[in-house]
Parts: sequence; C-alpha cells; structure tokens
Amino acid sequence: MTDVRGFELGYAISILEANGFNVVTCEVRSKKGVPDGADKRVIRVRLDESGKTVFLAYSIFKTSV
Repeated sequence: MTDVRGFELGYAISILEANGFNVVTCEVRSKKGVPDGADKRVIRVRLDESGKTVFLAYSIFKTSV
C-alpha cells in the first residue's frame, strides 16, 4: 500500500481507491479547530484486518498566508 501520510485528502483517497481499497475518513482536530483552514491533509493511516479497508484520519491546516 502506498504511504499517503501528508497527502491532500482527496488525492490520497483517489490513490487508494485506484489500488482497490475501500476508504473511511475521520477528521481529527482540536476543540477550537483552525480558523480559515482549508487544506485537508492525511495524518494517520490504518489498515483493517482483512486488508481491504483503509482508515484515514485527517486534519485541516491553514497553509495560505
């Protein structure tokens, strides 16, 4: 499986689905979140026991000035 940590969420999903995986996503954030954040990045990748489903945890970052 391709390591997609740090990738933009939509791009990571498309890579994994093209390789035949089912993808489940979950947002991880602080209580306040990131004001004006717009960049969703993968921060954790887990594979289920069957090896067919990938669980992606992502967080929203503010990457523009």
